[in-house]
Amino acid sequence: MRNLIIKEVNARYALGKSRMKELNYVFNPYSGCLHGCLYCYAIDYSGNAIADNWGNIIYVKVNIIDLLKREINKNIRGIVGISSITDPYIAIEARYKLTRNAIEILYKNGFYVTVQTKSPLILRDMDILHHNNIDAGITITTLNKKISDLIEPYAPSPESRMNTLVKLKNNNIKTWLFLGPVIRNINDGIDNIEKIIKSASEYNIRIIYDKYNNYNGASRYMKSVNYLLSDNKWWNNIESNIIRLCGEYGVECTDENNEKEYEMNKIQKKLF
Repeated sequence: MRNLIIKEVNARYALGKSRMKELNYVFNPYSGCLHGCLYCYAIDYSGNAIADNWGNIIYVKVNIIDLLKREINKNIRGIVGISSITDPYIAIEARYKLTRNAIEILYKNGFYVTVQTKSPLILRDMDILHHNNIDAGITITTLNKKISDLIEPYAPSPESRMNTLVKLKNNNIKTWLFLGPVIRNINDGIDNIEKIIKSASEYNIRIIYDKYNNYNGASRYMKSVNYLLSDNKWWNNIESNIIRLCGEYGVECTDENNEKEYEMNKIQKKLF
C-alpha cells in the first residue's frame, strides 16, 4: 500500500526559463508526480526527498497562481510548456485546479500554451482547451498494459490515455501523441511501436518521438527492469522504423530534437 505525502509549499516564481529549445517557458504547479514512472528525467530535478521516494511525495505550490498573475506582464510573450517536471493533471489537480487556472491566465494574456499529460483528468478542461493558442499532448509509451505497469506503475492505463487523446481530437482540440521514451529491450519492439502509430493514423494525430536517456535518478529505479542502454546503432534502427511506419500509415511525425524547427515552419512560430 502506498504511503502518499501531499505537502503545500510556496514557490519562488511561476514561469521558469525552459531548457527545451522548443519552449520559452515552463510552468510546474507541482513537484513530484503520482504516476511513479521509473524512467522519468524529472527525478533528477525534484529534490532529494521527492527523488528518494519517487511517486509518493507531492509538493503543491499553493501560491503559484498569485505569482503568475504578478509575473504575466513582466515576461515577453512566448510558448509555455505545462509542465516539465510533473504531470500537470495528477489526481490532486482535481482539487487544486492550478493547471486549469494557469492555462486560462496564460492564453488570455497572449501566451501560447502546450500541455503534456498521461491523465484523463485533462478532459475536465475541454471547455478552455479549444483556444487557438493551446495544444495538448498525451504520452503513450506502449499499448501493452503489462509493459506500462512495469515502467509506469501508477499511471493511467494505455487504453485510457488513447481514449483521452481521441476525445480531445474529436472535440476539435489541437492534439499530438508523444511516443516516448523508447527504451531498449522494454518498449522498442516494432510491433509495439506499430500499434501506436496505427492508432494515431486512425484519428490523424501527429506523433513526437524520443528515446530514453539514462539520467542518474531514473537509473536507480530502472535497475528493477531488464532494460539496456541506448546506443547510436540501436537508435538509428528504431528511428528509421518509426519514420518508415509513419510514412506507411500516413502519420506526421517529428523527432523531439527537431521539434523547434517543426514549430518554426508552422504558422508564425506557433505549434500547429
